[in-house]
Amino acid sequence: MKEETKGLRAVHLSMRVSSVQVSPTVATAARATLLRSEGRHILDFSVGEPDQGTPERIRRAAEDAMNRGETRYVPSLGIPALRKAVARRYLEDDGVRFDASEVAITLGGKQAFALACEAILDPGDEIVVPTPFWPTFSEAPRLAGGVPVFAPLDGARGFAFDPDLILKKVRRKTRALVINSPSNPTGAVVGERALIDIAQSLKKKAPDAFLIFDDTYARLRYVKSHPRMLPRVREILGERFLVAGTASKTYCMTGWRIGWLLAPKTVIQGVSALISHETQCAASFAQFGAVEALNGPQDFVSDQVAEYRVRRDMVVGALNAIPGIKCRVPEGAFYAFPDIRASLTRAMPDALTFAARLLDEQGVAVVAGEGFGCPGYIRISFARSQEELRQGLTAITTFVGSLDRRPTSRPTSRRSAPAGKEAHR
Repeated sequence: MKEETKGLRAVHLSMRVSSVQVSPTVATAARATLLRSEGRHILDFSVGEPDQGTPERIRRAAEDAMNRGETRYVPSLGIPALRKAVARRYLEDDGVRFDASEVAITLGGKQAFALACEAILDPGDEIVVPTPFWPTFSEAPRLAGGVPVFAPLDGARGFAFDPDLILKKVRRKTRALVINSPSNPTGAVVGERALIDIAQSLKKKAPDAFLIFDDTYARLRYVKSHPRMLPRVREILGERFLVAGTASKTYCMTGWRIGWLLAPKTVIQGVSALISHETQCAASFAQFGAVEALNGPQDFVSDQVAEYRVRRDMVVGALNAIPGIKCRVPEGAFYAFPDIRASLTRAMPDALTFAARLLDEQGVAVVAGEGFGCPGYIRISFARSQEELRQGLTAITTFVGSLDRRPTSRPTSRRSAPAGKEAHR
């Protein structure tokens, strides 16, 4: 073997690839899959994916489309029926008006956000990212040449979207600010007054900046009221307001890869050029399924939220009953984000070690808060059956109860703060 490789030079990868790492949720899920392949019983609460199947009416619409021969290329921005359906859904649910020509269909919400970054960021441009944050909110801007600037939120206040904490990171050179509500990983939901304050101050402090509103979990909210705040935000920001969304979570369509970007026509035209060279188009038959998802009855969504609420209450209640763990009640999405700092020990000084040992010793997969720029926390997806959740919570209780209780030194602040580049990947 040495003779065969003698004289060969190491493969050099681009700085672009070298600057990013695999999503921590993907890495944890891969580790869980490996252990499962070895015969271990693994309870995987790491990946944010609904456990329910895609509703039959949506599957049937895609199947009908295939049977009609809808299996060829479609326009890069998506089929007209889906672009209209997206615009209609936002008008009905949020009261905000976008024309179908202001909608681009993408390969999931992840590509919608990435395309927005590619379209508006130049090398060196700054994008403000409240933390804790979904890792793509830092990595997609980097891939586009941008520079993420982190605005730590206050854990003692449930990581609420505090305009003061967010806006103090905004400068005249800021090119974009992202708000993800409901938040992954915290489940926090931005309030109407807070979002409007953010929009008004962003326009004053950085007149050329865009607000990217990522509402991946918008239909999965547990708060009673749903203020129609997006029309006012669009009125304030005009051409500098973008919305990235997806069918993945709301309609249990993660593998279908259908998302969307709502933006002014100038941005959509730029995105169209990017799509035409990067992916050509989202799958044609999947788009027809998404039309049915958006235009058809929405009872499935409310039923799903009701089920998630039951699971949420069960998970949060059980976590708060464990000595050394504190967990606030999430207002949206399907994640619990408990504070485990009081459970850390000299032998287990951080959440990364906690999550690794929990998986190896108890067969329970969670994601360490370091992956979201928030050491000392873990993310638990409760998009799993109640029985699986009960088993997992019992295992977590057993694990924490077995720990050496001698404390380790750790930060006393409850404010989220990325601990260096590696910590927020």
